[in-house]
Amino acid sequence: MKNTQAITFNWCHDATQEDALCALYLDNVSPDYISHSELQGPRADAPGNWRADLPDVIRSEIRAALSHDWEHGDSTLLAVAQDGERIIGMALVSIDTRQRASKSFAALDDIVLHPDARGSGAGTALVEWVAAELRSHGIARLFLECGAHNLKAQQFFQGRGFQQVSVVMLRELDGGVHA
Repeated sequence: MKNTQAITFNWCHDATQEDALCALYLDNVSPDYISHSELQGPRADAPGNWRADLPDVIRSEIRAALSHDWEHGDSTLLAVAQDGERIIGMALVSIDTRQRASKSFAALDDIVLHPDARGSGAGTALVEWVAAELRSHGIARLFLECGAHNLKAQQFFQGRGFQQVSVVMLRELDGGVHA
């Protein structure tokens, strides 16, 4: 990645960026990215297996997030990292609006970087920008999840102060009797 301009971060509401954001996501997530939320939602149908309609699902999620903002109390926001006009990273962030936990929280649902931006510090800067934004709005905790085989992502997040707080397990119930 050329370092000709400073990387900027913002909450994105620009509908003209929808195609670029969808391409960034779809071109840069592997089956190792799949965690339990992808299986509990419309993205994946088995560990390591994206659903065939993933492009439509992602487009719908990104389109919805582009229309959300803090002022309206929306629960899903989309942050982008840009090098000049080029989007090099994105993060989908869900804000807990039920407020039943002892501390307010958000979830970093997705973070995707263009391969050229990896190792440049852009991912760290995006995570820290999101964390600072959340903190400025009174959010006390930031959760995320990683696919069990997404070891690089796990190491990345541990290096940025995230710690493992649980292990999610799956048992398929349609595959016969378990001994």
